[in-house]
Amino acid sequence: MKTQIIAAIDIGSNSLKLVIVKASASDSFSVILQDRERVRLGHETLKTHQLSEEAINLSAEAIGRFRAIAENRKADVVLAAATASVREAENALYFVNEIERRTGVRIEVLSSLEEARLIGIAASQKMAAEKTSLLNIDIGGGSTELSLMKAGEPHELFSMKLGAVGLTEKFIASNPPKPKDIRNLRLEIERALEKPVKTLRNEKWEIATGTSGTILNLASLLNSANNDGASQKPFIELKKLSALNEKMARMTVEERAGLPVISRQRAEVIVAGGHILEGVMQSLKIEKLQPCGFALREGIIIDYLRLIEAESMPPVPDVEDKRLRDVFTVGRRFGYEENHALQIAALAERIFDTLAPVYKLERHWRTLLSAASLLHEVGYHISHESYHKHSLYLIRHADMTGFSETEKLLIANIARYHKGSMPKEKHADFMILSEHDRKTVCRLGAILRLADAIDRDYAGKTENLDFRCDKEYLYLIAGSDKNYDLEMPALETKKDMFEATFECRLKVIGNYRETRV
Repeated sequence: MKTQIIAAIDIGSNSLKLVIVKASASDSFSVILQDRERVRLGHETLKTHQLSEEAINLSAEAIGRFRAIAENRKADVVLAAATASVREAENALYFVNEIERRTGVRIEVLSSLEEARLIGIAASQKMAAEKTSLLNIDIGGGSTELSLMKAGEPHELFSMKLGAVGLTEKFIASNPPKPKDIRNLRLEIERALEKPVKTLRNEKWEIATGTSGTILNLASLLNSANNDGASQKPFIELKKLSALNEKMARMTVEERAGLPVISRQRAEVIVAGGHILEGVMQSLKIEKLQPCGFALREGIIIDYLRLIEAESMPPVPDVEDKRLRDVFTVGRRFGYEENHALQIAALAERIFDTLAPVYKLERHWRTLLSAASLLHEVGYHISHESYHKHSLYLIRHADMTGFSETEKLLIANIARYHKGSMPKEKHADFMILSEHDRKTVCRLGAILRLADAIDRDYAGKTENLDFRCDKEYLYLIAGSDKNYDLEMPALETKKDMFEATFECRLKVIGNYRETRV
């Protein structure tokens, strides 16, 4: 992989953060520049579920400035991801489209578990040896993520609606906080941690780490207070954190802002943030925590670089892709026919590989196609009638780590169009996609449509098929020992989307027949 300059923007509930790195591999990059803007995107948003025009304007200004910085540094790509405040907002799509219109930066809205995964891979790469297990805690403005990583891969991921901004707005109404406010805050944290604590009860990890501005500030504050400002590797010890939380809860915002390393904006939310961290450490019996400088931005970069590295690799069965582990879990939850799903996925991959060099199909689309192929019939769980539409709904709302919200919507649409009508303007879930993403859905949906037609009788005849492609025809070369009379009418019905999208005719060739479909 050639050396690249990559910019990543983390659109959080409390601030927007930029990092620019020079990278030669996913595990080898150096930071060139870091910047941040305290936009407070989560202010009121987590309660009203609406991003205000003021917040959108401030975000557009900050992201526009970040892009200008990236361009001045000759960045090859600008990546941007939004977390809880945008994820929870009812006008999230308007926000994404408006930011892209004003700045040219396309934002990926992360699901809560995808956020936990990306933070986890960043912390694991920064802090853990190759085969080490690590538990990371990340406290944002709108949510808290827990990532249990083993040998650099996610083992358990959690996201809770415990954010320093959100809990401050919900529970702390006085200055300084009242004891009752703190009790209610701690009770909310305890309740939210019930499921993670139960799941992680029998798990073990070698290192506990913490990411985010809240945790880094708490570590610096404790280190400064306990070491007279000496520069040492900071740790957060639970006993000392509890004492600090008690002290800060008795202080006004103005007094907290006078503490070392604490800004006015952080002083407003540090009480809630500190109690979230204390609650997590107490519940999981973590006596000492090591702060980590990598977080979501670095996770975005590592994930992107891994995708770039995968582009240069030879095709492999995407059903072996680690990103598809949750896809299989979703399929099994809804009782899909796994053998048929695997057959369709393998067939769709073979068609994709035939078309890829002619139509310059991108390597990472292959994984989206496999995911859609595996889940295209999960809608049967709801009803056999219009099951392809039910598949779209179930996929769109499923928890699948490794995929952004946009990618999940792409997968859902690809699965939806494996049968029924072609995409239309009245199809809302298709029209909310960008023009580029709609084209991707049409291409991958057309491939899935053919794969489903070819395995019409679930007989698994694909080992007797081969594919060739040129600009005029896609050739299906059929083995002579199989009868494809059932598949031919299905191909005739489902060829429409393929021929329209690829501007290419379909032709079946066999020793016993030669047919244009």
